[in-house]
Amino acid sequence: MCVRRVWRAKPTDINLDLFRKLASSFNGLDRLILYGQGEPFLNPNFLQILKISRENLPKDGEIFFSTNGSLFSPHIAEKIIMNIGVDSISFSIDTVDTMKLSSTRRGAEPKTIMKNFQYIAGMRGKAIRDFKLGIEAVLMKWNLNDLPKLVEELAEYVDYILVSHAIPYTDDAFRELTYVTLSKTPLEIMKTSLSYGWDLIREASYGLLGRAYEMDIGAKAIEIINEFWRKAEDNGYWINLPLMFESIDKIKIISRVEKCFHECMRIASKYQIELKLPNLYPDARRRKCPYVDKNVAFIRADGKVTPCLEFAYSHPVYVNMHVKEVKEVIFGDLKSERIDDVWNKNSYVKFRKIRRSFTNNIPWCGDCSYSTMKCFFTKTNEMDCYTNEPGCNECIYSVNLAQCNI
Repeated sequence: MCVRRVWRAKPTDINLDLFRKLASSFNGLDRLILYGQGEPFLNPNFLQILKISRENLPKDGEIFFSTNGSLFSPHIAEKIIMNIGVDSISFSIDTVDTMKLSSTRRGAEPKTIMKNFQYIAGMRGKAIRDFKLGIEAVLMKWNLNDLPKLVEELAEYVDYILVSHAIPYTDDAFRELTYVTLSKTPLEIMKTSLSYGWDLIREASYGLLGRAYEMDIGAKAIEIINEFWRKAEDNGYWINLPLMFESIDKIKIISRVEKCFHECMRIASKYQIELKLPNLYPDARRRKCPYVDKNVAFIRADGKVTPCLEFAYSHPVYVNMHVKEVKEVIFGDLKSERIDDVWNKNSYVKFRKIRRSFTNNIPWCGDCSYSTMKCFFTKTNEMDCYTNEPGCNECIYSVNLAQCNI
């Protein structure tokens, strides 16, 4: 499920001198999030980075990091939690089934991860600075049935659990998805006729051809589709028939996901912890950019400034029945610029302004049949059909199917 399997970027650690330069601008920050597309404890200078961060942040500025837990040993935990102080720690644990966890996160030792997790959970209330402890889980078909058990077994240790659907960077991951990119309203309108499948489109095509030759064929299919379109447009949506017919198996899975979520919410309520669940469906009329909404910038290890995790590096993504080439989006370079100057660049200000009214300014391709038929504007993220550069028209984060812990 990790983008590092498909990108062409060279993994690297942020240079300490560069980080010190960056830290000189921390005085206005509310929160510093120390993770990106890698395990923070692989950086040999991570403890030093934490110290620099704490020294330069405002007194009430928060430090948060996410870890897979493999290297977060009790010895290191003592140094961080008792001497430096952090405000939030999140462990990436997708299942408490040790066999599944070890096969999914290759190289990980589940017993070590759980030992480290429980030790750190026991440090709450004793730390130099109170901190929240959380779990992040990525939901796919293989671990769907495990989610209630994960919540049940770990809820007593944590303050929150965040669940995200997966971003499909590979065809294998796409087949494991537990969601569709179709808005719920047009899907509900079409649900009674999904069983027709592609026959409905074929009959309507024959009908259109028949009209040209004054032949009465396929009229019923045309009438059905026109009625669906009218209802959808009355509600402010489009209908993507090809994607609907190709997503029937995934649509069936959503009812299982809904039951799973209800059970997880019941358990979370019993333990009185915060459970952050993704949406079951996207909604073209209710979208926002979580990074813009929270005034977040993403800084790569090489100092390049990018607007979000998804635009940080070039990579493919499988969405709406096609492969999209996502190109990196860079607004500045902290090796030669200050973060304040990059943040206030006209191009970056314009980027954020457009996305503050996301639904009105950005199209949603999940409900557009052109997106499944090799539309030019879905080949890359360089431009959408509203001429926004770059395009966020197929962003899974914008519809809260994927959640980023920021």
